[in-house]
Amino acid sequence: MYQPAHFNVEDQSELLAFTEAHGFVTLVTAPDGVPFATHLPMLVAQEGEKIYLRSHVARGNKQWQHFDGREVLVIFQGPHALIDPAWYDSAPNVPTWNYTAVHAYGLPRVVEGAATRQIAYGLVQKYTPNMQAIPEDAERRMLAGVVTFEIEVTRLEGKYKLSQNKTAQDRQNVAHALSQSTDTLERQTGEMMVEREKGV
Repeated sequence: MYQPAHFNVEDQSELLAFTEAHGFVTLVTAPDGVPFATHLPMLVAQEGEKIYLRSHVARGNKQWQHFDGREVLVIFQGPHALIDPAWYDSAPNVPTWNYTAVHAYGLPRVVEGAATRQIAYGLVQKYTPNMQAIPEDAERRMLAGVVTFEIEVTRLEGKYKLSQNKTAQDRQNVAHALSQSTDTLERQTGEMMVEREKGV
């Protein structure tokens, strides 16, 4: 992605924590040069020096057939907010959008057998740990209707666009304005600005 130096995040442990915290992703493939996207929850696992992303798609979703040895893109999206230029002390300015995102690139492969149930129930454990047990015959039908896969991550790119290219006063103004918002994502964006500011 486009990466001005102001916004680039390279700390791999920070990027990994971000992916674990924002697990509903966009999976992008491009068979024959035509982009195709699926929105789905993702499991993130670090195993030794490697990072794996695991999930499943409906068997009727042909995206799994795009896993042909070429890299795919997984987009993890964090909080974001419109920034009103009236919040700045400096001038002139225009509206912009503050946001946080991590792009993971990797090599996907379909996994079958016991891995199918392991991944499916890994998603349950992470996102709905109190879900009631499913009868065995229903579970069998449901698992037959999905295709599970894993992606070995080849690189992570992080971008936190949080007004780092503005003055300290402008950043303070923006963070304060966002903190007063009734919108959860806007408040979270302001909180991330404050946290990043502590590291400046």
